[in-house]
Amino acid sequence: MATTEMESCSSECRSEPGTGDGDSKYPLKVLYCGVCSLPTEYCEYMPEPAKCRQWLEKNFPDVFARMTVGPAEKAPKRETSTGDAPPAVEEEEKKKQKRGGRGQIKQKKKTVPQKVTIAKIPRAKKKYVTRVCGLATFDIDLKEAQRFFAQKFSCGASVTAEDEIIIQGDFTDDIIDVIQEKWPEVDDDSIDDLGEVKK
Repeated sequence: MATTEMESCSSECRSEPGTGDGDSKYPLKVLYCGVCSLPTEYCEYMPEPAKCRQWLEKNFPDVFARMTVGPAEKAPKRETSTGDAPPAVEEEEKKKQKRGGRGQIKQKKKTVPQKVTIAKIPRAKKKYVTRVCGLATFDIDLKEAQRFFAQKFSCGASVTAEDEIIIQGDFTDDIIDVIQEKWPEVDDDSIDDLGEVKK
């Protein structure tokens, strides 16, 4: 009994006035755009509706002729020239984002002076930690440098900030020679010893 009620309901729903076209046949066949992968009636809401219209006009001209895509000024202009698109248009297409979402904005690299600073920071009683900043300006991997310092001085070392390594212990006297020995691109003029500083 339940199936007959459902069948009768579905046939009634189809025949109700105002619910759709009278000549519609079920199941509906929906044409999906090859550019944006949405049904063709939603192409106008995509970032580049002109490409969708061109695809529809090229692949399904009869559907394109039936659809009212918008005002004539928004309709794609036919290319009269034969061959590929001009290089300026191709370049512009490469710059644009293809799908939804927010594009990644490339940040300009700030020109930071290449300077390594070494400081001794007091802890409790007569204990100190050594802070090394600026190794990243020389394109030195901080994780690798941290492991090297920990092994060289037999102590704990950690990367604490974007360009800062903290070494447990007072190694300000030895660390300058160790840095120049391990990374020869860091010369003596670009290393600055700040002495004892407060945190």
